[in-house]
Amino acid sequence: MTGRRRARGALALLAVCALALLAACGGGGGGGSSASGGASGSGKVTLDYWTWWPKAPDIVKVWNASHPDIQVHVENVGGGTQQSSKLQAAVSAGQGPDLALAEYEWLPSYISGGIARDITPWAADLRSAYDPAAWDLVALGGGLYGVPLDQAPMALMYRQDLFAKYGIAPPATWQEFAADAAAVHRADPSVVLANYNPTDAEFIAGLARQAGGQWWTNDRGTWSVGIADPPSRQVADFWGRLIASGAVSAESTGTPAANKKINDGKVLSIVGGSWNMTSHNFTSTAAGTIGKWRVAPLPQWTAGDPSVGFAGGSATVVTRTSKHPAQAAQFLSWLGATADGTGAMVRYGGNLPASNVGLKQFAGVQPVDTQAVYGQRDYGQVLTEAAHHTMRSQWGPDTNLAFSDYSDEVGLVVNGHGSLAGALSTVQQAIRDDLKSYGYKVAGS
Repeated sequence: MTGRRRARGALALLAVCALALLAACGGGGGGGSSASGGASGSGKVTLDYWTWWPKAPDIVKVWNASHPDIQVHVENVGGGTQQSSKLQAAVSAGQGPDLALAEYEWLPSYISGGIARDITPWAADLRSAYDPAAWDLVALGGGLYGVPLDQAPMALMYRQDLFAKYGIAPPATWQEFAADAAAVHRADPSVVLANYNPTDAEFIAGLARQAGGQWWTNDRGTWSVGIADPPSRQVADFWGRLIASGAVSAESTGTPAANKKINDGKVLSIVGGSWNMTSHNFTSTAAGTIGKWRVAPLPQWTAGDPSVGFAGGSATVVTRTSKHPAQAAQFLSWLGATADGTGAMVRYGGNLPASNVGLKQFAGVQPVDTQAVYGQRDYGQVLTEAAHHTMRSQWGPDTNLAFSDYSDEVGLVVNGHGSLAGALSTVQQAIRDDLKSYGYKVAGS
């Protein structure tokens, strides 16, 4: 592992916390105010909320209109690593926001880094509002470190016109998917059934979870790392064969060249989290295909098993420096688990809600005319059904290092060096070594 990659691991872990005691890291008693002081509720307060959702100000307006004593102010400081680095600096200086959006895979590092506080005193009773798979993503180490807002069960988005052209239907199993990919590529070598993004570890992690794999597990303080477990290797070998045959491509997504292939009908389907289907990004990447796509259930590794994995989604955390944790948790409870809050989220964000009350609302949603799947009547039902069959998952405290190493290793594979399964083994060993170097207990050590 290079020094540069090791540094990224250090940024993820930040402060060495006993992993068996994740709840003690960034807990409710630290930071700018005590639990009792935050819960006083006296007088009007304004909460600062960092989120990259474009329509967050519209969502917050709904709350502000009916809660004059708890106003929320939205600030977009960028998403992903851009927000996380700013957030760590702000919280370390005692000047962080009250609330911050956090993708599920980064939440363990927010806990170990002392960013997220335990909101059990104010939000534990929300548990019954969620399926266990969604709740598990924020209930870690005996504490509660956020409220789930949206989720991203995996599904298949496909070009219905081109599937008809090539005489195929949405595949029910991955075996059918492979056969269809070969048939389409034989019919036109310039066309692929799908693309495997070599920089997206979340993609293969979700498919591995569907197959029964689990990249991280924590049993009473001891971590097991399964990035190269048998189900993950099975998934890697499956896609490796398709890439080698040319039946699927392996190119980074989001580039002008990749977008052109989608717009030109050279890529017939997209396998990924539901955010691919709920987003409006096709207006800028492949506007000519809007309305030509449909969503279908993800193909299955075992026929008749509807289980899927997550590939994305986010919660919002209350930061350690918030002086108003009780009010912040009240806002999050409204946003994540009430009809009014999830209704605003669905209306303005298009996101697939994490809570059951939100899923009931989303089931009847029709795509707007800027979305790729515009016109699909059962769009909401397909995604909500997938959400109810999402398998319980756990992310580790050095997920960012695993994702970075994965991108490096798979980059070598697609350039003809090694195999996808071999890349997973390399990443697994690096993550095991990284955890041990920070004093974490690792199974098999």
